[in-house]
Amino acid sequence: MSISASGWSSPDKADTALVAAGNQKRQIPIHWTLCPRFVLTIFAWACCLPIAQAVERFGDAENASELQQRAISVTAVQRGLLSLAEAASGEEAFNLYRTYNESMGTWLQVEFLRTSLDLSIAATSASDEQKFRSDLRDHARFALWELDQNISDLDESSAEVVQAEPLRLIQVLRSLLMQTRITVSRLSTAQGETEP
Repeated sequence: MSISASGWSSPDKADTALVAAGNQKRQIPIHWTLCPRFVLTIFAWACCLPIAQAVERFGDAENASELQQRAISVTAVQRGLLSLAEAASGEEAFNLYRTYNESMGTWLQVEFLRTSLDLSIAATSASDEQKFRSDLRDHARFALWELDQNISDLDESSAEVVQAEPLRLIQVLRSLLMQTRITVSRLSTAQGETEP
């Protein structure tokens, strides 16, 4: 056993040092003596960081929840339309596939809107939030247009459908899209009010 600068050379004693003040025989681990400096360094570093400003606006959670619930319902209706289209033939199959395809395109826009809402809620700086809210407003306006187009197409296609099950699914889909339109309109209006 040799003696090092700290007085010990064995591995289990290498992290201890004699404290000069007070009791000379009392040993304190070296990393404990660094603790106040470490705490002060972390505190100084934390003071220099920008404060996260992620703020959920009034109605954001309700709108996100409504869009999520409608997504579940619309997905079920779309599966029903797809299975009916696969079972049908001729012009009826074509019309059901077209209805399914149009509703998928519209719902894709609603999902983009939901993603924009999530990004807006999670924004940590004022400039990011303003950008995301502006994108949210633009997405909401486009989604409203898509919803209106799809609702209009469903009105036309429901006049051509003669079988009960496809007609029922189209009516349920139309109702869900109308309810979604209310939420999207509310999002569009709320974002328009916050612009400078």
